[in-house]
Amino acid sequence: MAETCPTTRHGADEPAHFRHSPVSGHFSHLLAALAAAIEAERDIENGLWSDPGFDHWLKEAELGWERATGRCCSVIDAPATRPSDVPLQRFARHLHWTLGCETAAELRTARQVVAGHLDLFSWNGRDPEGLRIVQMLARGRQQFHEVCMLDMLNPIDAVAFPEAFTGYEPFAA
Repeated sequence: MAETCPTTRHGADEPAHFRHSPVSGHFSHLLAALAAAIEAERDIENGLWSDPGFDHWLKEAELGWERATGRCCSVIDAPATRPSDVPLQRFARHLHWTLGCETAAELRTARQVVAGHLDLFSWNGRDPEGLRIVQMLARGRQQFHEVCMLDMLNPIDAVAFPEAFTGYEPFAA
């Protein structure tokens, strides 16, 4: 069970003189909340509902997603004070929309937007600020793909049509 998760890859250079803007600070907290929510969701995906700890895991997952969506809103609502804040806010807005996807078509569209428009969700910078923003966006895209693979967004699309059950005997109570 995950308790804390790093927001950047291990071994990443964290410049001592990097200062967060309100948006990047909230985005960093979003990455941590998202990582915890993903792990909590994986716990319930791989657990049995009859397990004594399942209710706790389910509650943790629900709280994790509430925290993550709240952090998305914090990033979106924070004032952008530098140009590098724009892709962070754009990513948070898209992630928030993706978490609300209810159909496979919506999820497919969300994935296509990220895959087809990397320029919208990336930053080019060589200074300490730019390198940190690049790392945060790369981690965000990685987590986005992890979210898109979760069962909560990929329900079983097989709808029970009577034609699908030909050949089976009807169940009689």
